Amino acid sequence: MRIVMLLAVLAIIGMTLVQWLGHKPPPPVVTSETANTAIPPSVPARPGDLKKFEKDINRFMQDSARQHLEKAP
Repeated sequence: MRIVMLLAVLAIIGMTLVQWLGHKPPPPVVTSETANTAIPPSVPARPGDLKKFEKDINRFMQDSARQHLEKAP
């Protein structure tokens, strides 16, 4: 009798865990305020392209900050 009760409890716990771990969280809501339309520059593969990448990433950050300030009330 104890074994039957133990198996029943384990089955209930197992089914609960499967349901709990099986659910995926809903996708995050993207609003117009959080949407970023700018595409970041690609990372260079050669060391010689590092200076150009540095300029591009700085420009990208400044443009993103400017867009964020324009959208803020």
